[in-house]
Amino acid sequence: MFDEPDSDIHMVPVASLLPSDSPRLDGVSHDHAQALAESGRELEPILVHKATGRVVDGMHRLRAALLRGARDLPVRYVEGSSADLFVRSVAANTRHGLPLTREDRRAAVLRILASHPHWSDRAIAAVSGVSPKTVGAARRRRSSEETPHSKPGAGNGGAESGESRVGRDGRARPVDMPQRRERARLLLAERPQATLRDVAEEAGISISTVHRMRRAASARTAAAGGLHEVAPDPSAGPAPGEGRPAGPVVVACVEAPPRSVSERAEPPAESARVQPRAAASLARDPSIRFTDNGRALLRWMNGQSAELATGGRLLASVPPHCVRAAAEVARHYAREWERLADTLQRSERLNDTLRGAR
Repeated sequence: MFDEPDSDIHMVPVASLLPSDSPRLDGVSHDHAQALAESGRELEPILVHKATGRVVDGMHRLRAALLRGARDLPVRYVEGSSADLFVRSVAANTRHGLPLTREDRRAAVLRILASHPHWSDRAIAAVSGVSPKTVGAARRRRSSEETPHSKPGAGNGGAESGESRVGRDGRARPVDMPQRRERARLLLAERPQATLRDVAEEAGISISTVHRMRRAASARTAAAGGLHEVAPDPSAGPAPGEGRPAGPVVVACVEAPPRSVSERAEPPAESARVQPRAAASLARDPSIRFTDNGRALLRWMNGQSAELATGGRLLASVPPHCVRAAAEVARHYAREWERLADTLQRSERLNDTLRGAR
C-alpha cells in the first residue's frame, strides 16, 4: 500500500523539522511527551517527508527531544503526496505509541474516504484501526450527504458499473462483484453448455471463478432455486453425497465368457439426469427448504443425478470379465433404493390411516 521508508537513518537537526498534519484532534499530548523525555530511553527514528521536512510520524518523540535539549534526532525519510502522508501517519499511530482516540480514528476515516474513495472498506479499516462496518457506515452517510470529493455510487450497494476499489493487497476489485457473480450464475443456468471463457467474459469475472461456481453448482442445490441445477461439469467429478443407503458390497471380478458390445453396460439415458417433478415439489416445500435436515436431504438427492451420470460413463468402460460383478453391485444399490422407497410409502400409508381414524 505504501513504499517502505528509507532504510538509512539520518541525524537531522531538531530545529529543521516541521510539525505534522496530525490525525490527533487534540494535538500532541504534553504528558506523553514528558514521559518519553524522562524515560531515558533512546528515541526511535521518526518518519519525515524528505521534500518538506515535515514530520509524518513521531511528534511526541520530537517534543521529547526538545524537552531533553537534544540538537539532533534520528530520521527515516518517506515520499508521497500530502494525502498519502496523512494516511501513513494514521497507520503508524494505530500500531505504536500513544493510541488514537475513537474520535481521532473516526475523523481519520472521513478524511481517508475523501482522499481515497477508491479504497475498499477493509483497506481503510486496516489503516485507521476501526472495523470495516464502521467504514461502510461512514461511506454511506457521506454518499447520502453528498459531501465534497465523494464519488457517485461510492456507497455500498450503490456502485456504478465498472467502479473498483483497491484492497489491502493493492489489487483493484470491482465493487459490483456480487452482481457479476449472480450474472455468471444465471448464465450457467441458462446456457449450461457455454464455455467457461464465454461466461467469464460476459459476466466480467475470472475464468477460475466461473470454474469454481460450475463445480459448486453440480454438487449442491441452488440456494433459492431448489433442485434446478446447472449441468455437471465433466471435470468436476461426482458430487459427494451426505450419506449412503447401505454398506458397500464386496464382489470379486471373475472370468466370464466374452460378451457382445450390446450386452455391455451403457450410460443412463439423458432423461435420467433430469430431476423428476416430485423433486421440484420437494424443493419448494417450506418444511424442507427451511430446515437443516431438509436442505441436507435436497443436497443429497440432487447429488444422485450427477453420480448416475458419472457412473454411466465409468460402467461403459468396465472390462468384459468384470461386467457381472459390476452389475451385481448396481442391482444391490438399486434394491436398497427400492427398500428406502417402500419404507417411505409404508410411512405414508400409516399416516393416512391415522388421519382417517381422527
